[in-house]
Amino acid sequence: MKIFRTILLVIIIAILLFIGYLTVRYISWEKDFFNNNENLTCINDENYEKEKVNILERVENFVMSDSKTELMTFSRRELLFILRDALKESEDVKIEDMCLLSDRGVWRIYVHPKLRSLQLPWIAMDIVKDDRETVELYSSSVYVGDIKIPAYIKKKFSEEVNRGISDALILMIENKFLGKTIQNIDLLKDSIMIKGVL
Repeated sequence: MKIFRTILLVIIIAILLFIGYLTVRYISWEKDFFNNNENLTCINDENYEKEKVNILERVENFVMSDSKTELMTFSRRELLFILRDALKESEDVKIEDMCLLSDRGVWRIYVHPKLRSLQLPWIAMDIVKDDRETVELYSSSVYVGDIKIPAYIKKKFSEEVNRGISDALILMIENKFLGKTIQNIDLLKDSIMIKGVL
């Protein structure tokens, strides 16, 4: 009986130490997150409500263009506004902040949700584009702060996200949603570029 208690105590202490380590790592990451990233763009509720990004004219020019090949580009900030518009909030969950950390071919999108009055940690997802001319995008990793969630935990979530991305792209391409056949999507360091052909 004493051995069982000792083993149980050791397991509980190990779990508490692990949770403590993750908490300290997250708090340290959060302090450094906004300071060291030149490729980071963020919006919060105040920006979102005060500042409206108008992309309709650019989309209209893209759709109405008679050019055989047409390009449409959105900055990181514009894309955050588009994503913010697309995200559905419930009465219980509200997204307070969104950030985008970009590099060529890999964009990490951060959301800072609030559950009623409880502020949840930053959650991030990598959106990846292979280095070839295609419209395929996919999610490769999910994070809490900078802590990567193991594949066996995030598997169902990633499958749902990838299915959603795939369905949206298929809808846009097959139905010529933008008036053109989308031939390529490039995730650049400072923008996203969409190439359409007649």
